Amino acid sequence: MALAALAGLLSACAAARSVWRDRLTLLHKPADRVLGERLIDAQYVVAGKLDKVERADLYEPRGGWLMRALLHEPGAPEAYEAKIAVDSVLVGGGQPKRLYIVFFAPKGNRIPAVGQNAIWIAHRRELWRLAQASQYGTPSDVGLALDSDDDVRPVDEWPMLRAVAQQLQLSHVW
Repeated sequence: MALAALAGLLSACAAARSVWRDRLTLLHKPADRVLGERLIDAQYVVAGKLDKVERADLYEPRGGWLMRALLHEPGAPEAYEAKIAVDSVLVGGGQPKRLYIVFFAPKGNRIPAVGQNAIWIAHRRELWRLAQASQYGTPSDVGLALDSDDDVRPVDEWPMLRAVAQQLQLSHVW
C-alpha cells in the first residue's frame, strides 16, 4: 500500500513538471523560454543581498589544491557556501529571511561579492561531500545550489521574471 502511494506521488510530481514544461510554448521569445525552464526547475527565486561567502572544502575532492599545483591544471571547480539575506520571494514556499546556497566556480572565475544585491535562482540539488569520500561511498546532502552564472540576475529584471512566471502559471509564485 505504501509503495503504491509513493508511486502515485512520484507520478503526480512528474505530471506537474510536464504540465509546466508544456506551458513553455506560451513564451514566444527564445530567451524567455530558457528563463522559463530555469524558473520551472527552481526551488526558490529570491531578491536579496549576499551576506557571506566562504569556501566549502567539504564539497571538493581531497587534494584538489595539491593536484592543481603539481599538474599546473585548473582542476575541479572550487565550492563555495553563501548566505543570502532575502528581501522578496518570487518562487518558493514561505517567506524565508535567509537562504543558504552552494555554488561552484572554476579557479580564477569571478565569484559574487559580499554585499551584492541580485535575484538568486536556487535549485534543490544533491551535493556530494567529496572530501569525505571513502572506498565505501561518498556521503551527500540535499541543498540549494546555483547551477550557473545565469542563476544570478540583476535586480531590475524582477518584473520580467515575474511576468514569465505568471505566464507559465507556476502555482508556487507569490
